[in-house]
Amino acid sequence: MQRRRVLTLVATAAVLLFAVGGWLWVRARHSVQTTETAVLDLRERSVARGHDPSDAGQAPLEIPRTAKHLVLDLPIGSKEGPYDVGLITNTGDELLRATGMAEMRDHITGLRVDIDLSSIRPGDYSLGVRQPNLEWTRYPIRVF
Repeated sequence: MQRRRVLTLVATAAVLLFAVGGWLWVRARHSVQTTETAVLDLRERSVARGHDPSDAGQAPLEIPRTAKHLVLDLPIGSKEGPYDVGLITNTGDELLRATGMAEMRDHITGLRVDIDLSSIRPGDYSLGVRQPNLEWTRYPIRVF
């Protein structure tokens, strides 16, 4: 009788440990996946080409250093086709650049690019978006 009770307690503890461990694993995995793709809405953030985005008085967009993919909703009136996306310092140095093809879906021009921000220091930058051979349109962005 005592042995049966001990086996029941051990089995119950094992099931609880397995359930809690599984829950923690799923939760940790989900949080990693959600930060791998950053979605930025630029539709209401029109900035004149070449202007300093800090002059626009807009709060910076935010993106985690763990992001591997960017999904951009481009400003209203943006055309489909190839685009460059760059991370630019306040002095105008280009830290990284990615290219992608913008497509129209549900009246929104969307652009997806693959990036690697892991080597970028946290701080304030400009997100540059442009069609090839045109000037960057810059948006304030904070990498954290």
